[in-house]
Amino acid sequence: MIKAFSLCLVALGYVAAQSGNIKLEFVQSMWRHGERASQIDLYPIYEKDWIFGGGGLGELTAIGMGEMNDLGRLIRQRYVNTFNFLKPKYASKEVYVRSTDFNRTIISAMSMLYGMFPPSLYDIPNVDYPFTPFKWQPGLTFVPVHVDGPQQCAASQNCPCPRYDLLQARMLALPEVLPKFQQVVLLNRQIGPHYNMTTGIDTFYTYPDTWKCQRAYFNKTMYEKLPWYNEDLYYQSQTVYAPVKGFLEGNFQNSAVSNGLDVALEMKKVRAGVIINELYNRASEKFDCAELGENCTGYLKQLKFYGYSIHDNNVYAVLVALGIPNIADTIDGWPAYAAGIFLEFHRNTQTNERFFKVLYRSNANANIADVTTQVPMCNGAALCPFAALQNLANTIKPLPDITTLCNSPL
Repeated sequence: MIKAFSLCLVALGYVAAQSGNIKLEFVQSMWRHGERASQIDLYPIYEKDWIFGGGGLGELTAIGMGEMNDLGRLIRQRYVNTFNFLKPKYASKEVYVRSTDFNRTIISAMSMLYGMFPPSLYDIPNVDYPFTPFKWQPGLTFVPVHVDGPQQCAASQNCPCPRYDLLQARMLALPEVLPKFQQVVLLNRQIGPHYNMTTGIDTFYTYPDTWKCQRAYFNKTMYEKLPWYNEDLYYQSQTVYAPVKGFLEGNFQNSAVSNGLDVALEMKKVRAGVIINELYNRASEKFDCAELGENCTGYLKQLKFYGYSIHDNNVYAVLVALGIPNIADTIDGWPAYAAGIFLEFHRNTQTNERFFKVLYRSNANANIADVTTQVPMCNGAALCPFAALQNLANTIKPLPDITTLCNSPL
């Protein structure tokens, strides 16, 4: 009876993954790391106080590990249990995960994969893990996380880009931008003197994010040591900075043309152009491979899930490029801890028509939700034509390449 019930669930999962002639072929995902410590010292909290998750500035906390583990469980629920798309235990040809070279993103990926492929009866002793009682947890297997090197910095915006600096200066000429930056400067001038700052006050940009981290663990200390600090001021710091953070990734509400230059478009090219084109090119190759069937011999033949463990601004840049930045749904504008984007690539097995879906997890307490109909280029379609992603990739593609573009004058 149990076996029959299990087979029934598998069959239902297969129907979910392949409805009619529409078959799920590939998933690409990117997520923000889990909760972390502050990245800088700021009175009254210093690096020595951040003892969580190994200790140190910018490190993933234990709560952050749990947030990412929950994300992994959601991924497993969808692609293993419901869709029967991935095998129930790690298969090296099916899953590839990469990370930026930061402890918090690497451990986030590891924590996510622990939730995605937890110790289970599917794992075979002396095949998937060593059978050494009292020395190795039964069923525990490791999944590799590939760390980006210098040649892969562009996808996560970690390459030097002088053109981006020039674009930030140019955008100050836009009517929409200057008033928002002025509000930031006024707030900085209100806050800076409390920290005995005498220089650099106008560019004192680090306290909003630092407060967000500090209040999660040291809220009582902040109120004791900072008599001028309160919740209203904290909320103001997040909301005043939110539109400026949007500008930095190319999100403008009005026309962003300055002296004939479309600043918004040029921002998207240097901030999201590389990763969007990576996503499109990889999916296109996967579709080609699926159409070839047995004649496909490349690494993409068996690859089903490709993931990026990255940062809030990276995820946000993709949301901006997709035209759905407001879906981040946070007071500071950028995605919350453990938020993630999922692009599912589907194919009509009879006509070979290509489609994609966009899904989003907004925070550590949310489920993965289908938001395809909210993506402007999809025009309300539940299955978005793959040509729409191709058009986006072509529009914001850094030409002739990201290095040359970044070193080009405006």
